[in-house]
Amino acid sequence: MSNYITLLRKHGVNPSLLKCPVCGKDAGIALCGRLPKDEEAPREMVGDILCNECQSVVDKKGLLIIAVRDGEKGHNPYRTGQIVGVTEECKNKFFKNCNSSICYMEETQFKQMFNTAQNEFNSESENCKQD
Repeated sequence: MSNYITLLRKHGVNPSLLKCPVCGKDAGIALCGRLPKDEEAPREMVGDILCNECQSVVDKKGLLIIAVRDGEKGHNPYRTGQIVGVTEECKNKFFKNCNSSICYMEETQFKQMFNTAQNEFNSESENCKQD
């Protein structure tokens, strides 16, 4: 294995923008170098590196909950685009059986849990403004 990156005539170092696997935000750059058939690297790739925001939740021992389409199973279920990060305290209180920093939750359950929480938060915020 070489400690050098070979510049390719056609694609240079052949860079690709890495996207966070949780939220899809920019997370880094991959220097792909030579690919089979001298292909150009894709403009964007989902990597295994979290963006700073998602990594912050993980570093604080919190939990990232990703909503997935109801009935989806497996390693890479269809994500709906809804994501919630919860604190370590919340994780320990409500998600005791979750041994990971990232988990999937079916959309119906996700909406029931977090829409109720959002509504309660909004009404408490309104009450605070009226005081």
